[in-house]
Amino acid sequence: MPPGSKPQDAPMTVPTTSASAIASALIVAASDAVARVDRAFFKQARIFAVRHVVSGAEALAAVRRERPSLIFCDATLADMDGRDLVTALRADPELADIPVILAATGGTKAEVLSAVKLGVAGFLLRPYSEDTFRRHLAMAAHMARFAAAERAALARAAAKEADGDVEGAVRGYEALAEAPDDAPRHFEEGMAALAVRDVERAILAFHRALAANKLYVEAHLGLARAWLAKGSQRRYRHYMKQAANACARVQRFAELRDQFVTLLAADEAGFNPFLALGNELVRDRHYAAAVSLFRLALELAPKNADAYVGLSKAYHFLRRPDLAERAVRKGLSLNERHLEARVIHRRLTGQADTSEIPLADDQGKDASVQLPLLLRGVLYLAGLATETLVRPRRSAKAA
Repeated sequence: MPPGSKPQDAPMTVPTTSASAIASALIVAASDAVARVDRAFFKQARIFAVRHVVSGAEALAAVRRERPSLIFCDATLADMDGRDLVTALRADPELADIPVILAATGGTKAEVLSAVKLGVAGFLLRPYSEDTFRRHLAMAAHMARFAAAERAALARAAAKEADGDVEGAVRGYEALAEAPDDAPRHFEEGMAALAVRDVERAILAFHRALAANKLYVEAHLGLARAWLAKGSQRRYRHYMKQAANACARVQRFAELRDQFVTLLAADEAGFNPFLALGNELVRDRHYAAAVSLFRLALELAPKNADAYVGLSKAYHFLRRPDLAERAVRKGLSLNERHLEARVIHRRLTGQADTSEIPLADDQGKDASVQLPLLLRGVLYLAGLATETLVRPRRSAKAA
């Protein structure tokens, strides 16, 4: 997102897209009785092209053959768990874009959050009402139609490229590539929605983030190919690098989302997941990313002195002593007895000795959570140390 734009300008709401965008559906359920109930709800929504299969294997074959608009999957199948089918669908690039609604007779907090990690279009608890069913259909239809104009423009540019119209292809791809990069903003909205347990909005936001990122990648790959055809190695390499960075970002999104879900599933009252992740990023020296996380922590809990202390540390290591001092002052105004805040304040103002508490605990002994080693490795290799995790920020804002 370009500098100066406002991530809060348009609060996300659950869409009211008509379910008429769904032309056909595949019900996957081991129980014929359960499938009859689901089929009746589809009929009430005036969706009549509905098939039923009982197993995941049958479902995969039917989806490849018929490409339904929607898959309505029960948690219990004849040969596997419904979640295993969703995983198989998401692993197939040809099928990954088909929206899947997962339905179950029970849903603990951990089960609902695990559905978010799977990338479903919705999670329905049985028995469900007609209003709830229609709302989930609307969400699935919105996902299918999201960025339809941009996808159509991408197809037109690709057609020009295939026809040998390199100049026309460049113009088409450039129009898409120059649009605001909204994927980080959508991802941040998803994280914020998860933090307040708004699962439906989180699902929508994460879908938008991935869809926007995919468009960004394809537009830049198209530009790379077009400029290579025009003989410009320099521009070819530039756009290939942009596309590669966006591909790496998808992995970062998925890894951090999944870790965030894991934290939420095991949280306790008063737990602030943004604060926990921010502290971990400071320990791993990903300071710009930590600033974003601490700011989200403060949106969730504006009077959290620990978040201001963490923000002060991050600014200190980013060599912004003015913002570091301002942040720690705010922390002290909320809790004047905060020992670490007092030590940091004295150090920033030149009044402390070197024997006191360090600004960063490299061992992380007091950490409320430790990210898995694999995740930290992925974040490091993806270049998180030099890039804000969820939204590019050209300049640090005042605390």
